Amino acid sequence: MANHNLKNLSVVSRLLLSLLLAFGLSSNLHAQTKALVIPAKDVLGYSFDWLAGGGRADTFPAEVVVYSLGCGKCTDALAAIASGYQPAPDRFMLAAFHSRDRAVSIPLIAYGLAEGDPKARRSTFLELLRIFTIDPDHYRNNPSDWETTVAARWPGGVDFEEDTIPRAFAANMLDMQGRILALADKLAVPNAIPMDRPTAALEVERGSDRYNAMVAMLSLSWMRPELNDAEAAKNIVKRARSIDPLKALTRPEWVELKKWTNKGGYWIWGGRLGGDTLGDIVDWQAQFLLLPDDASRLARHNRWFDDAITRAENGPLTPMEAFGIADIDALASPAWGAAQADAEMQLIFGSYLGSLTVDKAE
Repeated sequence: MANHNLKNLSVVSRLLLSLLLAFGLSSNLHAQTKALVIPAKDVLGYSFDWLAGGGRADTFPAEVVVYSLGCGKCTDALAAIASGYQPAPDRFMLAAFHSRDRAVSIPLIAYGLAEGDPKARRSTFLELLRIFTIDPDHYRNNPSDWETTVAARWPGGVDFEEDTIPRAFAANMLDMQGRILALADKLAVPNAIPMDRPTAALEVERGSDRYNAMVAMLSLSWMRPELNDAEAAKNIVKRARSIDPLKALTRPEWVELKKWTNKGGYWIWGGRLGGDTLGDIVDWQAQFLLLPDDASRLARHNRWFDDAITRAENGPLTPMEAFGIADIDALASPAWGAAQADAEMQLIFGSYLGSLTVDKAE
């Protein structure tokens, strides 16, 4: 899981800090360009060192290399690394903008999170890469076959289906990597994030392809529609909504929001987010991040909708009023703090969108 080092800062403080970094790269960038810094600790905390010698990187990397399991050049490079014909990077990320890439990336990452022995992890990870890169199209089109292949090598004699925390955080890690890559304009692969200078999230023009990609990556992942072709990518903004947690909704509006969610949409928090509101969003969202897959997260979301719809029979209800109290199983999870930290980071990165967006030039 990611290395979360800001536990002593509140969500509000961290959000304010991220926004105060606007124009923080002015000495290196054009003065009229909006920019935010993505802290190096977050780039490294959401990257993997599993391919480094011995299965662990001990030095600060020159770069974080970006691959995708749906990119031919990437799978060629990964095949060469797995066979020992090409040096392995000390740090890497996986880009998974398309749904098929996400489906095969999550089991691979889940294995890496489940295996605690760095050397064993590196060896088996390379074995899995060798298997995948022999026929990547087959596994991308038949992700259940890939999941079976990974499950057969699951560490510690634990059943893949029952080991829910690594599976949950594999999705969380991949989604956080996607947010970093979208903000840094590094989704095109193969790619790399240089670590000898600040990682900049630069301004983006509203309605551009990069803007669409940022909207998709910064949204809640479990309700996103299938995104595997150009037509789906063009419709991202049409299917996006800014959800104000303080805006009261009538019962018919709650019913409509549930229908929209289940048809596939891009949910981004909006409105004026104050201290209590942010803390409540974090706790509400962390419960979803502990569930092992998108299907179980969407099912939970629908149960939440059903409860909100029932309560709205007595009058309009805000999402914040509908949050309720985190359930006891989530609070008792050993990964609760990590889920909160990931939810905080998603809100922080989500706040970048409004700060960086500029309207199209006339």
